[in-house]
Amino acid sequence: MLYLSVLDYRSDAESLRYAYEMEKDEKMKREERIRRENRNAPLLLIITCTRIEAYSIDHPIAFESIERAFSLNHIKSFDRRSSFSGKEAMRHLYILSLGIESPLFGEELILSQIKEARERAIENKSASSYLLRLSQDVVSFSKKMHSSYKIRVFDKEIGTEIAGRIEKGRSVLVIGSGELSRLVASALIEKGISVTMTLRDDEKTFLLSVGASAIPYDERHCRLKDYDVIISSSSGIYHTLDESDAPALSGKTLFDLSEPYDIPSSLHPIRLSDMDIPMPERKRIIALLSNEVDRRMDAFERDIEMCKEAMAAEDFSYSVMRRLRGVIASLYLSSEKEKSLTDSLYDSIRKAYIERERKIRRR
Repeated sequence: MLYLSVLDYRSDAESLRYAYEMEKDEKMKREERIRRENRNAPLLLIITCTRIEAYSIDHPIAFESIERAFSLNHIKSFDRRSSFSGKEAMRHLYILSLGIESPLFGEELILSQIKEARERAIENKSASSYLLRLSQDVVSFSKKMHSSYKIRVFDKEIGTEIAGRIEKGRSVLVIGSGELSRLVASALIEKGISVTMTLRDDEKTFLLSVGASAIPYDERHCRLKDYDVIISSSSGIYHTLDESDAPALSGKTLFDLSEPYDIPSSLHPIRLSDMDIPMPERKRIIALLSNEVDRRMDAFERDIEMCKEAMAAEDFSYSVMRRLRGVIASLYLSSEKEKSLTDSLYDSIRKAYIERERKIRRR
């Protein structure tokens, strides 16, 4: 059975920044530690800017082992834990790959993070035939959906709600120039409100809403005093404002429309979740994609039934390689030689297993 253990840091992305930015070799070391602490369980570890997701076979990965591996506080992590199993865990991975569980709704970066997790699992011989086939199918499915549908959607109701909360005559700074920023800025300008937007690249004035003025993104801190309302809707993973801005923000209204959050809670921003805005377009695309996921899962399970012999050989080879990892490490080979040796051993074990099974059937 498939199991999934999730640590969700969506509301505190800063705590996972160092894990997300680790080099591949360092991530592989952490994975190896988790695997050892969980009885050599096959493991696929996906690390995003806000989540750590551990997919395993036979038994779930203990949350404590993930937290120890990434130096996360057990007590603070407790409320961030969730777990799934069986079809629920499989469905979660398909949904995750579409970006509709991501802080930035509909983003495609999650695909590279799933592919990176899969590549590490292959190189580390730490997964299983099922996990590798599932992750490959998930990536293919997500690519097809992104090419078939516009997934990253923003409802016009967001702009309407924000504009309804800001009085005419007030000056507004919109931090960001993406689709959501432009949607909100346009709604404000249509109401007759003066809007300034930030630009990271001075030459990309085409990103501005018609009627908006611009300041460089890097000047946002020193220009806060010039505006009555600050709206942050960037697509980055780091804060656009911080606690040092508090004196300049006194008496101003702050809106934070981003996930992960752009503005720390200590500055008391109004967030999307505080406004209870209806999002029919987002709900429509989620329903459409949910149906696509159900169909793809059924097709994947049918395909798996046809691959059982090959999968048994692969799983046996992975199991042996996990047991040999310590022996191979004791040889102190270069990275290239170690990879060549492990690949050769894996292939030889797999072929030997297949040949053995064929001989047994011939008897």
